[in-house]
Amino acid sequence: MDYRVKIRFKGPLHIGFIDGVGEVSEGMVHADTLFSALVCAYSKLFGSEKTAELIENISDNTEETELLISSAFYYVGDKYFLPRPKGENFNLEKISQPKKLKKIKFVDEEIVTKNIAVEEKDIHGQFLSKSEVQFSNGFEGPVEIFERPRAGINRINSKSNLYYFSEVHFAPNCGLWFYLRVGKELKEEILASLKLLADEGLGGDRTYGFGNFEYKIEEVQLPVVGDKYLLLSPYIPSKNDYTNESKEIAKEISDAYELKYRTGYIFGTDQKAKRVVMFTEGSVFKKPVRGKILDITPDGFEKTYGYRVYRYGKAFLLPFKGGNNV
Repeated sequence: MDYRVKIRFKGPLHIGFIDGVGEVSEGMVHADTLFSALVCAYSKLFGSEKTAELIENISDNTEETELLISSAFYYVGDKYFLPRPKGENFNLEKISQPKKLKKIKFVDEEIVTKNIAVEEKDIHGQFLSKSEVQFSNGFEGPVEIFERPRAGINRINSKSNLYYFSEVHFAPNCGLWFYLRVGKELKEEILASLKLLADEGLGGDRTYGFGNFEYKIEEVQLPVVGDKYLLLSPYIPSKNDYTNESKEIAKEISDAYELKYRTGYIFGTDQKAKRVVMFTEGSVFKKPVRGKILDITPDGFEKTYGYRVYRYGKAFLLPFKGGNNV
């Protein structure tokens, strides 16, 4: 069964990662981050043994124990946006201002799912929508990101270190939403875990009120077939997704794609998970693919902490017409 989960944050959000330069916070939440947070909530409700069983069951790809999550994307009022399908120009190549076409990053869900024709006047900055996309209270987009200076203390030499902490603030009537597909055997437990996650919050600095949210959930009917398939979650190919084991896997299964490294610190530790290359949201595939959940446990981690760590890399695909006639 497919659902849409619409999130309204009560305050700022912090979803970040550490790289060589500093801390960065993203206005959207990737499916692997959502999955990790949901599984943590599940573990608190049902214990570690049932959580291990959950991971095993959803890895088996059976309909009764299916669990698929898309990444969380922007909504503006009652308009739900998807990442722009890579390589799609929506028959707008001959518009008077071609640069406007390049700026599009987000497309109204109905344009994709209902194959609605668009015109140049439907381009609103980064958004493609048949209706106006407007923001209030001085916001120029659905979010504003503020960098706050903070001081950290080195545990070894006690010296202070200045760093910047990113806060994501949402415009009025804006927030994030995602698709949830869950089998009947898991439905009650997953929805209970989602409720706990809403109560506890998502992301960092939750003790200060960051990440607390309310949500609405509704059943939706999604297309089941299409000429192409839009990826809505970071994806790791499984062996059953391709036949060619050379370096041409991406070309075999996709029409247009982008690859990125995904990593991050493991919750409650100072350990960093193994780095993984994943297909990004907005990639377009020639056929349905499934993906997999990958063990990314660092060497020696299980001996110290008593559990293993996994990266969610299953593909949430949205069938669509494609061919620049989205």
